[in-house]
Amino acid sequence: MWDVLLDAFLDTLKLSWVLLVFYILIELVEQKIAVKMRDKLKSKYSVAVGAGFGIVPQCGFSVLASDLYSKSQITLGALLAVFIATSDEALPILFSSINQKGVWLKLLTLIGAKLILALVAGYAVDFIIHAAAKKKKAPITIEEKESASEKHDHAHQENSSHEDIQTLTADVFVNTHEHARDEHDDHDHEGHDEHEHEDAESADIHKGCCGHHIDDAKESNVKKYLIHPLLHTLKILAYILAVNVVMGIIVYYVGEERIAEFMAKSGGLQPLLVTLVGLIPNCASSVIITQLFLADTISFGSCLGGLIVNAGLGIAFLFKANKNIKQNIAITVGLFVFAAIVALIFHYALGGLI
Repeated sequence: MWDVLLDAFLDTLKLSWVLLVFYILIELVEQKIAVKMRDKLKSKYSVAVGAGFGIVPQCGFSVLASDLYSKSQITLGALLAVFIATSDEALPILFSSINQKGVWLKLLTLIGAKLILALVAGYAVDFIIHAAAKKKKAPITIEEKESASEKHDHAHQENSSHEDIQTLTADVFVNTHEHARDEHDDHDHEGHDEHEHEDAESADIHKGCCGHHIDDAKESNVKKYLIHPLLHTLKILAYILAVNVVMGIIVYYVGEERIAEFMAKSGGLQPLLVTLVGLIPNCASSVIITQLFLADTISFGSCLGGLIVNAGLGIAFLFKANKNIKQNIAITVGLFVFAAIVALIFHYALGGLI
């Protein structure tokens, strides 16, 4: 048992310097582009921008996207593109283990798959919402009015039900955008104190993983680019050590062959369970998923599904910033269903290839 603990500690220690360097680089990137991302996400290329920024391994972009969406400043497609592309701690851990056999392939495939899926899903959602909103506002022709009048008694119930289904997306996502915009405009007329309150509340979007403000001019460069990355590295190393210890104990008592046999027989249950783990709004979930993937305990499809739905703190902040709870639930459920479907497809399509 002591050998298991020692091996877990040494394996974790090997990653420490790589993670520290990586998080220092991430801090540099985050300080330079996090604020600029706000304007880029508001452009007509918001989905592509969201997918691109989401790929960058950091913690704040998904939170920023949630804040902008809650204020109706970006589309749902752009928000989902950021969520789907975000991998939280997965990429730094994969980079730190790049010397292991096959990790390069896993890393590049993961980045490519998440980028493509983010673009496809983001543009598809925006297209569907735009089409639904356009259809809802389309004028009714004279023939349609006469036909509706003749069949009014018989078709009233059916048309109402059919209309509810057709306009569900527009009602949930388009109308609530207008409502959110109206609420935002109302707040603008409530005075200077309200603006100060909004500014204080929106300050959360500039916070990094450890709670520090990424654009705080008062902080020294040493604190920004060394202390915060060091604290972040120690936090992630603690998660990795915990996972390594648990996995080591399981292997010690159960055996690798039995574990492999169990995972092979789990079938479609594995991708679904891993995707559920990805819903945990904490970097620990992405650490667990990535470590299991590196140990070949879960498939690429399962890892992909878990990391798609794991949008850092983005979903958690969405529930805080966006007051429409039904809309937040719909977004979360939709993201989970999409991630689960993708996980199952890749799980069975790739098998043990990656």
